[in-house]
Amino acid sequence: MWGFVAGAAGVRWLPARPHESILDAELDVAEPSGGHHLEHRRVPAYIPWLGLAAIFFTYVNIGGYWTYIELAADDAGVAEGLMRGLLEWGSLASITGCLLATRISDRFGLARPLMMTLASMALAVGLLHSGIDAGKVVVSILSFNLLWTFVDIFQMSSVANADHSGVFAALMPGAQGLGQIVGPNLAASLLDASLGYDAVFLLCALSTLIGLAVYAAMYWRLRRLIPALADAS
Repeated sequence: MWGFVAGAAGVRWLPARPHESILDAELDVAEPSGGHHLEHRRVPAYIPWLGLAAIFFTYVNIGGYWTYIELAADDAGVAEGLMRGLLEWGSLASITGCLLATRISDRFGLARPLMMTLASMALAVGLLHSGIDAGKVVVSILSFNLLWTFVDIFQMSSVANADHSGVFAALMPGAQGLGQIVGPNLAASLLDASLGYDAVFLLCALSTLIGLAVYAAMYWRLRRLIPALADAS
């Protein structure tokens, strides 16, 4: 409760309006002579919307995965002690992911690492589609914890880069929350139809690949319109 009170007290310090125009990106452009100059470019509105759509589909996967991974492992006879340890210590992989994501972004930008991370996450989840055992669960959970924070950092930064005003950034928790509602409900429907946990993890992998496809469309469109923004870090 006190957290909400502190948050409400801090509302008065929030700016009344964005410091920058919505979808007006300021870019540091390199000149052939070696110098630099700033340019203001208008970003099409569908670009950040594509970013939010990619976040939604990614969180369909995240919501479905975390809701049913423990139940699926228990159904497959994976030791309870092993699962408890994985879920507790696997959080360290999330911290490692945060540190690595920043270093990778500084060197390679956001777009290509994000697409590779989404593809890797789909593999980590899809690994459980063909059956669950202790070895697969260990690899899947540790990989998922590591990659999850990669995806969050890269996706959020991509939307923030496209809209420096913060208007679309404010919608990101909504996209995440909606995905976390839809994912478990779709997974529950598959289980209710007696399709089993294999179908749940196939759903998770496919939703991640859809998110990858949406983000790839956003990236390639930006490459045509504003290359400096597409490959920003």
